[in-house]
Amino acid sequence: MSRPIAFAAVASLCLTSSAAVAANALPTGAATMKLPGPTAFQAVVRDVLDVAFSVDPSLAANAGLVDDALRVPSFAPDHVARLVARLQADRRKLRSLPWRRWAPDVQADARWVYAVAETIEHALTVEALHKRRPGQWLEPVANDLIALESFGGGFGEERVLEQVPAMVAEMRVVVTEPTRRDLEVGIGLAEAVAGLARPVHAPAADALMAWVAEARRLTPAREFAVIGAEAYAWRYERALLFPWTPVELEALARAELARVDAAIGGLQPEPAPPPSDDDVALAKELDQARLLRLYDSISEDNRAATIRGGWVTVPDTLGPLRTRPTPPALVPLTGDGGSMNPPPTFAKGNTGYWNVETFSPSWPEARRIETVAHARQFLHNGMGTYSAHEGWPGHHLQLSIARLNPDPLRSILPDCPQNEGWALYAEEVFGQHGGLADSDAARRTVLGSYRGRIARVVYDVNIESGRWTPEQGAGFKQGRDVAEPDEDVLRSINWPTQLVCYFAGKQMILELRETMRARDGAAFDERAFHDTFLQAGSIPVALTRALMLGEPIPDFPDDAR
Repeated sequence: MSRPIAFAAVASLCLTSSAAVAANALPTGAATMKLPGPTAFQAVVRDVLDVAFSVDPSLAANAGLVDDALRVPSFAPDHVARLVARLQADRRKLRSLPWRRWAPDVQADARWVYAVAETIEHALTVEALHKRRPGQWLEPVANDLIALESFGGGFGEERVLEQVPAMVAEMRVVVTEPTRRDLEVGIGLAEAVAGLARPVHAPAADALMAWVAEARRLTPAREFAVIGAEAYAWRYERALLFPWTPVELEALARAELARVDAAIGGLQPEPAPPPSDDDVALAKELDQARLLRLYDSISEDNRAATIRGGWVTVPDTLGPLRTRPTPPALVPLTGDGGSMNPPPTFAKGNTGYWNVETFSPSWPEARRIETVAHARQFLHNGMGTYSAHEGWPGHHLQLSIARLNPDPLRSILPDCPQNEGWALYAEEVFGQHGGLADSDAARRTVLGSYRGRIARVVYDVNIESGRWTPEQGAGFKQGRDVAEPDEDVLRSINWPTQLVCYFAGKQMILELRETMRARDGAAFDERAFHDTFLQAGSIPVALTRALMLGEPIPDFPDDAR
């Protein structure tokens, strides 16, 4: 899972391995990072990155840029004004540079950095989620602390936590329009961060819990709020570089939903086989360590199947993907499970993590048996697509390859449609090349996973455009009029446009593949296509498309000239 650049939703849920910083001699920062292009361009890039890290330090931590991660967000009006002024100056400088004379790869970087700068400015000035959403402060701090603990053994945690009481005081002043949903998420995050802080810096935990007590006494006038149709459409064009408007993407999604429903209806139902005696025996002994070993074995099988399928190259230098319980500070936003953590760009360690559910000794026997059987029968059920999406050949393969790109901009600035589009696309191609069982049950689970991501477009567009409530979006998801929203539906109001990245990204990859197939005819090489796509790194698909087809890099927006 990854999030769009929507501060504070700048970073994908991509933390790092615990061995990574141990392999580094010293913490690193963007100031010494080797960047592409002329010196003047590099100066702009460093400033845009510094602004991005100022708004969301976890982006730096996730990349292994520890020097830049030891801070907390600030949305004080004077600070926001200074950041916006810097971004405007950076965009003016980019437009003044002779970027069209540069190599195509550097042109793509320039266009991507421009989009990032423009998106941060829009988030700070137009969307202004920091005025109603405590999560704009708390989410980056939670992710920052998790990353520092994950790959740095806690290095720098106290430096971050020392700044939290002042941040909480600022949050009290700035967050003047919280909705009930904003407070609900904020309270969960504050409690989680306080739990991380208590053993390291008690004053930070005390400040957070004092705010929680205050927040619980508030009675917001509004249930929820969205960025609105105009800002939402702006994101499609300027942040995500989509070829569609929201109305067009919803229409495409509804048509695809009908096609997929028909395909699912044509499959024969295949009930899951009953648990084996071995499943029951393991279930009786199940604990967190045994559950993780089960999932590790799935990951290893998927890696072998990806190599065997031959449709994409798995470099020998890529490290393993290991499972771990979901860090508690992620649960208020993502639920327990369903995310992964690739190795950071600036680290020698190459192990990634797949965050799965936290085992509880209170699980009843039936749940333990079901969990074991589901994991062991993964080739036929949703565990197959889930594991492929998060690991091999999905996010872990994709982001580990991006990390090998000598251009750091291709891995430290995550693009949500490229990331989630590839992972969803990979589920289907993995199945087509023998990664899953040759059964209607397996085909049904691939289609079912795809269907869920298509449906997300419909409720995201309608919720963020102001036509539906989250309850109506949850009702659409469940085939009812209204329902109680889950974490998935609530991403619409927490992370604008994140939910559309899966379907939109996959459609753009499919369209690029078919364009290249038509161009190359019999010479088209599927493996070469996938390798080239992944080697371009984590940049918008529109830019990867231009590079792969030899087309001009999309220009800066007309009104920016």
